[in-house]
Amino acid sequence: MRLRLNASRLSAVPRDALWRENIAQSRFRAGRVGPIELAAPLCAINCMVLSSKTRLLLGCSVGLLVSPLGAQPARADDSAPALDKSAYSLFNPTPTDAMRAFEPERPAKILNPFTVDAGHFQIESDFLSYTHANVAGAGTTQFETADPTIKLGLTSSIDLELDFYGYLTSATHSNQTGGLIANGHGFGDTIIKTKINLVGNDGGDFAMALVPFVKAPSAAPGLGNGVVEGGVALPMQINLPSDFVLALQTEYDILKNANDSQRYANLVNIANLSHSLSFISKDLSASIEFFSAVGTDPFTPAVYTLDLGLAYLIQPNVQVDAGANFGLTKASPSLNLYTGVTTRF
Repeated sequence: MRLRLNASRLSAVPRDALWRENIAQSRFRAGRVGPIELAAPLCAINCMVLSSKTRLLLGCSVGLLVSPLGAQPARADDSAPALDKSAYSLFNPTPTDAMRAFEPERPAKILNPFTVDAGHFQIESDFLSYTHANVAGAGTTQFETADPTIKLGLTSSIDLELDFYGYLTSATHSNQTGGLIANGHGFGDTIIKTKINLVGNDGGDFAMALVPFVKAPSAAPGLGNGVVEGGVALPMQINLPSDFVLALQTEYDILKNANDSQRYANLVNIANLSHSLSFISKDLSASIEFFSAVGTDPFTPAVYTLDLGLAYLIQPNVQVDAGANFGLTKASPSLNLYTGVTTRF
């Protein structure tokens, strides 16, 4: 539950729960949000906390992300011609020796532009996520566990992705009296995404994809806003000199207003820079990321976070990670700590 988009997740809150929405925004990353989600909007990918798993947001962010290759930033070998994989499909899987490099999106909020090979699965999930927010005179603490994103390769350039918000426990207390304002527990919303790679799936120094998504309001009472929300994200990646990898994403979401049933536009932007820490281990990499989500709803403040991550490739198709996201404004979740795993088969 990387308080992320996405990535960012969908769901708005009533005026008295506005702080919840801000927390959620910081994690809604294109179909997947962070912990404190009792009623927050969706945004990018990334990052709901108190309402639903609203991860898809629309804003302006710039950051640095851990390479999609997981432990090592993904860099294509331009010396070899790209293999024609157009004949492979869900029912005619890509042979193991023809699969592209392992490309986890964890531990960043940003999405990567690469799809899972046809006929194969990839699962990304938190082990445990902790989020604290201090907004509007109230402090909220939330824990989340087991919130898997399941990816299925349909063709050589398209995959289907399901983001399930894991089990959440959340409590909000007044900063003045210490009294309990709200609490809740249960499972969150579900985000359905389709990733369509436009260029660079199997080689080159530039890659880009289109990721439309929709939030299905499946959250337990008090953990979501109960409405359908959605958006579209455009992630891209550029290989830089000296093995640095720059990832960028812009995202546009349509979310429910915080104080009524109307809809508003939310813009999310993310910038992500990563590099292998080969002086420690060739399988270890680090990233730094800047995330922003800005919407047209006057009752939903903008969210800005600075995110740091580490990833370690323990096997060719297994990566573990840990990260910390820091709020840069009062309306943003102040701290989000998490650890998780990605595996492909």
